[in-house]
Amino acid sequence: MTRASVLFLFAVAAAGCGGRPFAEGSSRELTIVTALPADSPEILLLRAVVERLAIRIEDESAYDVHLATADDPGVYRARTVLFVGFGPAERIPRELEPLKGSLASAREPFVFSPDVWLRGQAAGIFWTETRGDLLPALQRYQNRLFEELDRATFSTVRARLLALPRDHDAEKSLRRLAGFGLRVPRGYAVRIHPGTKAALLLNEGPPARLLRIMPVGAARGPDLRSMRAALARAFRPNERTLDLIDPTLTPGELAGAVRQIHGRWEDGEVSAAGPYRFYEVARQGRRFYVDLAVFAPGRPKLPYLRELQAIAETLTAR
Repeated sequence: MTRASVLFLFAVAAAGCGGRPFAEGSSRELTIVTALPADSPEILLLRAVVERLAIRIEDESAYDVHLATADDPGVYRARTVLFVGFGPAERIPRELEPLKGSLASAREPFVFSPDVWLRGQAAGIFWTETRGDLLPALQRYQNRLFEELDRATFSTVRARLLALPRDHDAEKSLRRLAGFGLRVPRGYAVRIHPGTKAALLLNEGPPARLLRIMPVGAARGPDLRSMRAALARAFRPNERTLDLIDPTLTPGELAGAVRQIHGRWEDGEVSAAGPYRFYEVARQGRRFYVDLAVFAPGRPKLPYLRELQAIAETLTAR
């Protein structure tokens, strides 16, 4: 048995007492496992792909990358892991056996899988037969790789949300007063705007997280920015939706979204500002406006936006 295998088994066994625990780290952390040098062209390109800008005014990248080798036991406890290498299939670390079969039948030189070693974990592998094939493959598949990585990462967020205790009383009140359903984790307060039947889920934190949802009426607004501003002001009259627009990293990132904008809000009354994600979502024959907003000064914002997105995906029309 190799040293890497011993370390892997020790890491999983030590963590596994009392049932499989969740992986460690935030959804913004990405561990790249490779024997290639950090300054190799392949790793430099890969970092450029995954560290693309997510929130412009915060200069926040989509991922915070950590490099490691396969004999590092911390790799197998990490939240999102991507193994990168080349050579015959026999050179793929034996710990990746669950992924080898999927990789062999894949059309692309990479695959991702959830919960390979721990709960709430995503592991992937990008592998080519020779090193000469690796850089061209990274260049060719860079956007697809990012999209699949982002979806795999979000699966870890969803898994954690589904494990959180629920506020069943708040869910019943929401369905009765607003006419739609949503999973409400404990710690979130629910408020209903009587005129529009819009709902606000608020976790005051810190960091503060706001999820606002409103059924789309007969007069569907053509301008998402103005609709976002109206929904925000229904609960926070001094909140402004700014012209600043952030990039959309992964198209269709919220299930059922038919339109979306990413940008920034501010509230001068309380000296607060932060990013938002706004969507028009189709659910069971109905349309809803969904707004995710975060106030987290001095902290990465993307993990909290992903948390709100996972809650928003539980939206039902009844």
